[in-house]
Amino acid sequence: MKRPLIYALFTLLSFTKAFAQEKIWTKQTKISKVIAFEKKVNPKSKFLNQEVFVSKEYYPLAEKYVVANPIIVQRVAQYDLPIYAEYYFTPGDSILRLISYNWEKGRYGDLADLQKTWKEENTKFDVYGKEYERIKKMLISQFGKATTADASAKTVNSEESSYLERNTLWETENMHLELNMIFAQHTHRIRMTLYWKN
Repeated sequence: MKRPLIYALFTLLSFTKAFAQEKIWTKQTKISKVIAFEKKVNPKSKFLNQEVFVSKEYYPLAEKYVVANPIIVQRVAQYDLPIYAEYYFTPGDSILRLISYNWEKGRYGDLADLQKTWKEENTKFDVYGKEYERIKKMLISQFGKATTADASAKTVNSEESSYLERNTLWETENMHLELNMIFAQHTHRIRMTLYWKN
């Protein structure tokens, strides 16, 4: 009698995890609503205080909308990678302008810890590939078919070394959404970037 009950509970927990999705914020609104959302998602999430520079290459509207230092929330891993949610807003009106979700280990860790993490993560390309696919499907369910999408990771050669990268883009008149994966010797990250053009 105990075995069927244990099996039923295990099955229920497996389905709960399989169908659960990270809660992501995708609406342009006041930053206070985003903070309330994050506190509701997980009251135990950490709010971090980090200086972050936003380049025009990353956020083309950086000169038009000069953003304050972001609200950064470190969430625990729901699947294989923890999430660092970064919310950039204009200080005068408190309007959310740019969102960056980073599925990455040790994003704001110290160098000694990062070196250990990099060594461990260098062997986990399959984990990042699966996470990328899962997140991509989640975004397709919310935003529809992507404008462009890489079928698989591509090798990018730079002066220092080569690395693997993968991109999926949703581009509309009002919004830019990109999912990017970098798998390099010292960077292992999946990043979702969303900004509004108005």
